[in-house]
Amino acid sequence: MNLRTQRMDVFLAVVLTAAGLVQTLLFPIAQPGLGVLYVLGSTLPLAWRRSYPIESAAVSSAFWLIPLDGYPLLGFIAVILQFYAVGVHGSPRRAVWLVTAWASVASVIGTLLGPELPVAAIGGVLVVVAPVVAGQIVTHQRKQTQALLRLSHELEAEKRKVREAAVSEERARITQELHDVLGHELTLIAVQAEAASAALRLAPDRAAAPVEAIRETAHRTLREIRSTLDVVAPATDPTDATVDGLADLARRAREAGIANSLELTGTPWPGQTPVWLAVHRIVRECLTNAGRHAPGTPVEVGVHWSPDLVTVTSANPTEARTQPAASRGLAGMRHRAEILGGTFAAAVRDGMFRVQVTLPLAESGSPR
Repeated sequence: MNLRTQRMDVFLAVVLTAAGLVQTLLFPIAQPGLGVLYVLGSTLPLAWRRSYPIESAAVSSAFWLIPLDGYPLLGFIAVILQFYAVGVHGSPRRAVWLVTAWASVASVIGTLLGPELPVAAIGGVLVVVAPVVAGQIVTHQRKQTQALLRLSHELEAEKRKVREAAVSEERARITQELHDVLGHELTLIAVQAEAASAALRLAPDRAAAPVEAIRETAHRTLREIRSTLDVVAPATDPTDATVDGLADLARRAREAGIANSLELTGTPWPGQTPVWLAVHRIVRECLTNAGRHAPGTPVEVGVHWSPDLVTVTSANPTEARTQPAASRGLAGMRHRAEILGGTFAAAVRDGMFRVQVTLPLAESGSPR
């Protein structure tokens, strides 16, 4: 409790005490001296009604046992304020109800000792119990409000975390898309540049073709980068995510110097744009990895559709004897597979670097 609140309680206690003293001096409510003692003892403890609610209530109600011939006019206000504070600020709960019971007994006894009819004892009990109950209800409501505010703050914090996670995921997604585009196309440009360099040294008239291929690849790369940046989410109908798009992808890689064979089996699914896009990106990454890490060696790529699963495989000779180190390209393929509920595996076996990705058919209405 702050100092301002304490001062307000002291001021209220002094005002009610002064009013009671004026009344008992002008119109005595008990034998000489007892009326003054009653007013002081039952009203002054209001100064501590919020700082020491149980103690002040127990002390003030003890003075109710003094026999009276009347009652202070503002006495009921003092009782209501005192025991409302008990209901709001009193603790523990057991002490609250013990002091309420004690005050109720004291109120009944004081009423029976006074000039009122015995039935007035009922009102004496109610004037004690009712404020306590009201205070308890108010306290309960305050606790509920605080709990709701706390939950609201926690919910807002969780929403903020979700938004931040979504932003981070989107950034990672854009990064992966740019890596896929740039990694593949720049690998083609690098292979073509080497061919152009060799042609310029040995047969300058044959350098035009690889230079033209570099120009076409650079323009295509710029278009794909713009597409990636313009549309954060995957395109809803990518024109290259088709059987013809896969064949064209393999053809461009061969023209750039990445020897490969692409085998397509099974019946491709209609629709399923996210799966188609993932297949296209994974095939592109397999070709890119082969051209970057095993230049000059052929890579065999296969895409097999079954009624409920599409499997993408890739194999190319490698001199590595250990398992492949984690890279952004492999991580991107794994991420694409897992986000669609599929599987990813990459390993070196029998002198071949092999990749296998499976993607399930999305159920109708699935968000995939």
